[in-house]
Amino acid sequence: MKLMEIWCEGDPKRDLTACHLGYGKGASFAEACEDLASKNKYFSEHYNPYNMTYCGCKVFDNEADARDLYN
Repeated sequence: MKLMEIWCEGDPKRDLTACHLGYGKGASFAEACEDLASKNKYFSEHYNPYNMTYCGCKVFDNEADARDLYN
């Protein structure tokens, strides 16, 4: 198990930039997201584990990928 960062992509259509959501522990990124969801109610309510999205935007394990999507 390792500690992973969880980032949400930006959405230029809604004038949103990438944001850091927190940290989770897991053997995979999906497990890390589930770990964060178990500790953070707001994240849990807006996280979709089937699509790996938060508020409809993709989640990433690093800032560069979260910010690079629309550049």
